[in-house]
Amino acid sequence: MRSRELIEKLTSQNISFYISPLCLDEFLHEFGKALRKKTPEKDFFTDLTRALASILDLPQLFIVNPPINPNSHVEVVSLMKTYSLRPRDAYHLLTMQVNNIDGFATFDTDFARVFATKLLQKA
Repeated sequence: MRSRELIEKLTSQNISFYISPLCLDEFLHEFGKALRKKTPEKDFFTDLTRALASILDLPQLFIVNPPINPNSHVEVVSLMKTYSLRPRDAYHLLTMQVNNIDGFATFDTDFARVFATKLLQKA
């Protein structure tokens, strides 16, 4: 519910949303896990598709990708060390950096050190 409220607030302010395939993967995994507990198998994929479509239909949504240069991915280890991030979170940060994204909406406390350095603004 917190996510929906935040999205509605940001949408009303005409804020652009940038997500990566990693974000979509996390959504499908976590939402799918919760959905499986309460949805009959015959409805699961239809409901999951509908939920994903509702995200992809957000106004001002842009899908961004991690860097394509293989050498850039070494930076993930540096980000893990500098900000005490897990690999997936470091990939999120790297993707934001290479796409010049300076704001981040998350409920994940793992990014506290990143926000403390003012590298990103928390939405």
